[in-house]
Amino acid sequence: MLTAYVRSGQTLIRKVINLRAELPPDAAWIDLNSPTEQERNWVREQFNQELQFIEELGEIEASSRYYRDQTGLHINLYFLLQENNRARNVNVAFTLNNNRLFTLRTDESPEIRAFSTQCAKDAGDYPSAASLLLGLVAVRVSLMADVLQKLQADLDVVSSMVFRTEARVMTNTLESLARIEDVNGKARLGFMENKRAYSNLARITDLNVNHEVLNEILRDVESLVNFSDFLAERTQFLLDAAMGMINIAHNKRLNVFTVLSVVLMPPTLIASIYGMNFKYMPELSWPWGYPMAIALMVAVAAGPILFLRRKGWL
Repeated sequence: MLTAYVRSGQTLIRKVINLRAELPPDAAWIDLNSPTEQERNWVREQFNQELQFIEELGEIEASSRYYRDQTGLHINLYFLLQENNRARNVNVAFTLNNNRLFTLRTDESPEIRAFSTQCAKDAGDYPSAASLLLGLVAVRVSLMADVLQKLQADLDVVSSMVFRTEARVMTNTLESLARIEDVNGKARLGFMENKRAYSNLARITDLNVNHEVLNEILRDVESLVNFSDFLAERTQFLLDAAMGMINIAHNKRLNVFTVLSVVLMPPTLIASIYGMNFKYMPELSWPWGYPMAIALMVAVAAGPILFLRRKGWL
């Protein structure tokens, strides 16, 4: 899908491009979502702009995610995408060239959708391609802050569940903690990479970059990184606590079997003795031999119970 954004006064007009002739030469922002080879050729012919290949977006080397060549400045960033209770990082490539912004991606992005809606109302604060990039990044940081706030609220709920939920139904709690850590870990990875890219962007002098805005974004990212670290530590604590509660419940069940074995061992010994088939056993001819054996087994069973209770082990 190929979308062009053209300036009209203080706004950006969004145009979905279906034909080569519809591609405006004065577009300020070109957005390509899983473009076809034909759409890539349209961009190449109209703007003399070479784009990265989709396969290149997943490169993890710093030199592949932030570099500058004859086709412009290229920045690849991770954008967090959540769908069906699952989170994943998707790569979005930004190219700045001839005061025009090009974005290349393979998935729908809430950040790009929200920013384009904002620009349709008022784009006066984004007069250049670099300012469009910073505006889009600022929207992303704001949405990521909302994600981390949601994770904190989820952790508050899980925190109350860890110490109140029975261990046998602790599975849902562990699943919630795993989901929170998964989302937080992917968000932290994106923040760390973005922080490096923004720092490099601040050192470029020939782009019309508002350093005040960029520094504010860097401060926000730094604060979100610290908050993400806090969430990671808290999640780990709750995970350890949940595992501790499960172990305590497991030990209690094992304790029951241990007590039973201790209590039943002496009566079993007595029953084994009187279960032997020897001809000369004095107690076999006693009229009260059987009641005596039963009473003796009850007595030796009660003894360990009283002892364990006195020690506070029961």
